[in-house]
This record gives sequence, C-alpha cells and structure tokens, in this order.
Amino acid sequence: MKNKKGSAILTTPIIIAIGIMFVAGLIVIAVEIITPYIWYERLSSTCIKYVFVMEEYGYLTKHEATNLKSELVGYGFDEDKLKIKYTSSRVSYGNPIFLSAKYDYQIDFPLLETKSVPMEIVRNSVSKR
Repeated sequence: MKNKKGSAILTTPIIIAIGIMFVAGLIVIAVEIITPYIWYERLSSTCIKYVFVMEEYGYLTKHEATNLKSELVGYGFDEDKLKIKYTSSRVSYGNPIFLSAKYDYQIDFPLLETKSVPMEIVRNSVSKR
C-alpha cells in the first residue's frame, strides 16, 4: 500500500471550515430567537416607567403619551405596529389607572420563514394623587 500522509493536510481545514459554518449558523439562529425577548423587556420596562408617571398625575398626559411613543420609536419600534391605550383623563386618589401596549415583532429565521411575534404589555395601578 501507498502511504497517504498528505490527505490530512486537505481534509482537516475543510472539516474545520464546515464546523465553523455550522456553529455560526447556530449562533445566528440563537440570536434570532432571543431578540424578541429583548424587545419585550424594552417595551415592558418603558411601560413601567410611564406607569409611575401616571401614578403621580392620575393619568397619562398628552405630552407624556407623546414622550412614551417617541421613546419607543427611538428604541427601534415601528410606529405603525405600535398600539398604546391608557387612562387619558384624571382620576382621583385610589382609582385604577392602566397602560396597555401592543406590538407585532417580525422575526426572520434564516432560510425558513418570517413569523410575527405578538407582544402585549398591560400594567395596572392606582392613582397616588
């Protein structure tokens, strides 16, 4: 038999390249799956911040509602897919207030499909004023 020591020089880099592409593909898919959770947390934390404002005033003022929407758009939320409902008139001390935000996040799986992930945040509290 002939000695074929030179074939390892060719196969080893090819196997390493295939392994790197496979791991890179898994990382991309993992990031695509985790991204909606990050967006949900951004939406949730922003809503909580504005609920504190609502507790102070007894409702969400037009100015603060505009600030809420612009802050979310600044985070990268699409204004057309964002639906916000809130207590828009002042309530007295101890009465309930609410803030609801809905958003449809589009997730793109490489080589598969585009899927819509609905996000809904509902925060309830009471007026402290």
